[in-house]
Amino acid sequence: MEIPLYLLIILIEWVMLVTVAGPLFFAGRFNKTPNIGIWFWFTILISAVLATAVSLVIATASIFTTWQNLAAGQNLGITLLASFAPWVLLGAAGILLALANQRLAPLFAMKDKLDPLADRTARQIMAYRKAQIMELDVSGYFALTRDKQIYLSKSVFELPAKQLAAIMRQEYGHIKFRHQDLKRFAHLFYRLFPWVVASRALVHEIDRLCELSAYKYAIYRVYSKDLIEARSKFR
Repeated sequence: MEIPLYLLIILIEWVMLVTVAGPLFFAGRFNKTPNIGIWFWFTILISAVLATAVSLVIATASIFTTWQNLAAGQNLGITLLASFAPWVLLGAAGILLALANQRLAPLFAMKDKLDPLADRTARQIMAYRKAQIMELDVSGYFALTRDKQIYLSKSVFELPAKQLAAIMRQEYGHIKFRHQDLKRFAHLFYRLFPWVVASRALVHEIDRLCELSAYKYAIYRVYSKDLIEARSKFR
């Protein structure tokens, strides 16, 4: 029982490290390497889920181990102590995690976002690489990518040709790197674990890093001044 108990302690420490230290120390990082940042956030969060699952398996297995030890006539006190130890550790970790999440929650408050495409009319203007360029009937400068469609407001089409091309290149970066799928997965993770601050941090960071990733994709393929001047008009 000693080896599973030591493994359980390591797994619990990893979960605590990811769910508490992750949002605290890694949020806002990876600005220069957004794709690595996206990979990092998904990796540590998935590993924490797997570590939690393995911890529950170890704790559950302790019940069967207890029954076998009692059947073999081993000391009752020591056997019961070994049986309850994993559950005591999980309970203590759960309390600490809840307290830590309570402190970190204000840093990553989630707000309901309105769908900018709801009740809006759009028409296809042109094809761009593997994407469809859609004109959206909204005021101001607006750009949004959904699946393989790039939605641009009418004002965007009034930009100089090079600036328009720069905007389309950046938005196409979201399609190339499948950012929409990554964002969906991040939101799914949050829906499954809404009480864990790390899941909220994941949503915040994936949204931010996807924008940086698309920007870096475009900045190396268009004249940077055109992209910067065009993006300055967006709010």
